[in-house]
Amino acid sequence: MALSRRERIRASWSRCAERGLAVDFLRVPFSDDVDTDSRLVHYAAPVLAALGSSLANEPVAILLSDRSGLVLRRECDDPAFVKALDDVVLAPGATYSEEAVGTNGFGLALADDRVSLVASRDHYNHSLRDYICAGVPIHDPADGATVGALSLTVWSSTPTDLLSALAAQTAMNIEARFPGRRGAGHLRGTPSTPSTPNTPPDHGRVLPKQRPSQQPGHRLTRIETLERDAIADALARAGGDAGDAAADLGMSRATVYRRIKYYGLKGVGRKRQSR
Repeated sequence: MALSRRERIRASWSRCAERGLAVDFLRVPFSDDVDTDSRLVHYAAPVLAALGSSLANEPVAILLSDRSGLVLRRECDDPAFVKALDDVVLAPGATYSEEAVGTNGFGLALADDRVSLVASRDHYNHSLRDYICAGVPIHDPADGATVGALSLTVWSSTPTDLLSALAAQTAMNIEARFPGRRGAGHLRGTPSTPSTPNTPPDHGRVLPKQRPSQQPGHRLTRIETLERDAIADALARAGGDAGDAAADLGMSRATVYRRIKYYGLKGVGRKRQSR
């Protein structure tokens, strides 16, 4: 049986303690030798840039690492948040593996090869408890090998429901660009891509058929719009099965059911029966 999120956090803390990692002092390995022309960066860059454009001026960091946890790229244009990330050396050249800095989004995603939400006090090191990170491993579709990880990082006061779905969908978009997968090169569900069918033309507004039933006229935030599209895509892949969509996105069933109701996505992905 798969471990729950809390069980995985506890297991990660145990590994960190066994390695003798400090909890009150953050020492981040850093290297100036970052391969910005790697295969992973090549395929991920357009996806990260598109998502970064959709989240312009939002305190959200989009981070890419290689399979060792070495940060290769960071997208964020909120000056205050960038400074805060620099203070904990969460920037290209830093290694944020579990072995290096303790439990964090990158580290747990790579260690467990699963979508991993690490919120505030889930971080092993106290210096990272101002943040919430949703980490997702990235695989080469040709052979299934782990080639890196994606992490979305926000302030600890940010609602966490949005992050896992958005991070998982973004990782899928990156994998879709790798050779060896059907549809490679098409950024499914990537925001600000004109040909993407799931991106609404009036970005940020709830469309009539998707309006939350209890909040008429409510306008979605940028992150909510992206989450809605990610859940809709997952439902389409799962044939409308909310449980399978939840597993696909690394979210709990309860959360996905709540978001389906909130976004008015009931019935999405189900094939209509012919009369």
